[in-house]
Amino acid sequence: MKQLLTVACVAVGVAASAQTPMKLSLKEAQDLALQHAYAMQYALLDQQVADRDVKELTATGLPQVTLQADYSNYIDIPTQVVPADAFGFPDYLTEFLGGVSAATGVPINAPAPDPDGLSELQFGNQHTANVGVQASQLVFSGSYFVGLQAARLYADSRSQAIERTADEVRKAVAEAYVAVLGAEANAAVLAEALELVRGTRREMEAMLEAGFVDAMGVDQIALAVMDLEQDLAYAETQAQLVRALLRFQIGLDPQAQIELTDGLDGLIAAESGTELLSRPFQPDALPGLQEQRAYVGLAELDVKNKRAEGLPNIAAFYTFQKNAQRSEFDLFQSGGSWFDVQLAGVNFSMPLWTSFGGKQRIEKARLELIRAETGYAQLEDAARLELQTAQAEFADAQGRVNNRTRAVELARSIHDRTEKGVREGVNSSFELNDARNALLEAQGGLIGAQLAMLNARIRLQSALSEFE
Repeated sequence: MKQLLTVACVAVGVAASAQTPMKLSLKEAQDLALQHAYAMQYALLDQQVADRDVKELTATGLPQVTLQADYSNYIDIPTQVVPADAFGFPDYLTEFLGGVSAATGVPINAPAPDPDGLSELQFGNQHTANVGVQASQLVFSGSYFVGLQAARLYADSRSQAIERTADEVRKAVAEAYVAVLGAEANAAVLAEALELVRGTRREMEAMLEAGFVDAMGVDQIALAVMDLEQDLAYAETQAQLVRALLRFQIGLDPQAQIELTDGLDGLIAAESGTELLSRPFQPDALPGLQEQRAYVGLAELDVKNKRAEGLPNIAAFYTFQKNAQRSEFDLFQSGGSWFDVQLAGVNFSMPLWTSFGGKQRIEKARLELIRAETGYAQLEDAARLELQTAQAEFADAQGRVNNRTRAVELARSIHDRTEKGVREGVNSSFELNDARNALLEAQGGLIGAQLAMLNARIRLQSALSEFE
C-alpha cells in the first residue's frame, strides 16, 4: 500500500509539473527558438551537408583503391578463323601424311595446304576468373582545385545563412510575442469594459425600480452588455490562436503551456529604440548581403572552372590481378595455377577542339557572374531602403503612442464624468454609451499604436541585424 501511494504521489507530481506553464520573456523566447525552431534546424542541417560536400570533394583527389573481381563461364568458347596456311605445314604432319623413304631418307611429297582455305581455331578455357586491386591518384585537374575552392566558399556561405535565419527567427518570434500581448491586452480592455457596463446595468436597473430612469435606458445598457460579451469571446479566441502561432515559431509542442513575463508597457519602456534611429547603413553587418556576396564569389569560381576545363587532366594508376583459366569449375581447389598481371601507367586527357563550345560555356558563366553581381547590388539597395523605411516608421510610431496615450486619458476622464452624470440624472444612457465607445476606441487605438511601435522596432532591428 505504501508503494502504491508513493507511485501515485510521483505520478501526480509529474502531471502537475507537466501542466506548469513555461515562463518566457521576449529574449528567452527568441533564445529558445534558436534551439528548436524548424527553420534553424534546416539551416544547421544545410551547414552540415555543405561541410560533408567539402570532405567528399577533397576525398576524390586523394588515392582511390578499388577491389575488382570477375568470373566468366564460356558456354561456347569463341572461335577464331585464320587462313589454312597461316602457321605453315608442320613436319610431323608431313611425316604422318607422306612418310619418309626408307631408301633415300627423303620425305614423300604430301599434299600442300590450300592457300584459300580457312582454319577454325578455339583458344582458352571454359572457366576464367580475375581477382585484383586497382589504385589511382589524381595528379592534376584544374576543375578539381577550383571545385574544392567553390565547395569551401559555399560551406562558409552556409554560416552566413545560419545568421540570416537566426535573424528571421528572432523577428518572427518577436512579432508573434507582441501579437499575443496585443491580443491579450485587447481582451483585457474588453473584459474591463464589460465589467463596468455590467455594473452600470445593475445600477440602472435599481434606478429603474426607483423610477429615476426609463426602461429604454436600461435596454440600451443591456444591448451594450451583449455586444461586449460577443466582442470579448472573439478577442479571447484570437488570443489563443496567436499564442499557438508563438508556440509554433518557437518550435514548442502545440500543447505546451507558456506564460509571457513581458508586457506591452514594459517593452515600450525598456526598449525605446531611439538610438537605432541614428545608426548608419552597414552592409557588412547584414548576413543576407554577405550570403549574396558569397554567391558572387561562387559565380566567379564558376568562370574559373569553365576555363580550367581546357587544361589537362592527369591521373596515375596501378593494377595488380590474379588470373585463372580452367576447363572445369575448380577455381578454388588447391593446386591450380593463378597467373599474375601487373600494370602501371598514366592517363592524360586534354580537349583540343570543341568547335568553340568551351568559349561559349565561359561566356555563359560570365553572364551568370554579371547576374549575381546585379542581384547583390539590387539586394544592397533594397536593404538600404528597408532601413530608411523602418527608421521613418519607428519615428512615426513613437509619436502615435504619445498621442494615443493622451487620447486614452481624455476619453477616460469624459467617460467617468458622463457616468457620474447618468447617476445624477444629468446625462442620458445614450451619452454614456457614446463615452464608453469612445474610451474603448481610444484604448484600442493605444494598443494598436503600441503594437505598431514594437513591430516597427522589430523591423528596424531586422534591417540593422541588431537583435539584442
